[in-house]
Amino acid sequence: MNIRLLAALAGASVVLAACSLPLIGSSPTPSPTPRLSSTGHLTIVQPVANTVVTTTTLHVEFQLTGAHIVDITTKKVTPDTGHIHLSIDGILISMNYQLSQDVSMQRYTPGPHILQGEFVAADHVPFSPRLITKVIIEYQPPGST
Repeated sequence: MNIRLLAALAGASVVLAACSLPLIGSSPTPSPTPRLSSTGHLTIVQPVANTVVTTTTLHVEFQLTGAHIVDITTKKVTPDTGHIHLSIDGILISMNYQLSQDVSMQRYTPGPHILQGEFVAADHVPFSPRLITKVIIEYQPPGST
């Protein structure tokens, strides 16, 4: 092997090693604080599992016990306050400050879909453990049968 090539590789490895050293006077990365556990329990009341939806609007209703919904976002989180994130097929469709909502189904294809609600803290970050409830629905748009 060429001596110049070996010297260049050795020099490059020294520079890369020096770049990975911590800076003098730098502070260590703080460890994350543990996330709060919620006192709440969330369930989907409507639609029930395996509902066949034949309209273009789906009415979704949740029941939340042991906690309540707040309509503000704050970094001062408590285990009994927050709001609901609603997702269909893993895609967030709303950040809800109420227990019920009407959802347009027009953009969804016929077939099964996963409806999910998650009670999150008032800062939009999930509790630990996460409070998630899911049901599978079957969408059959009007005129598809």
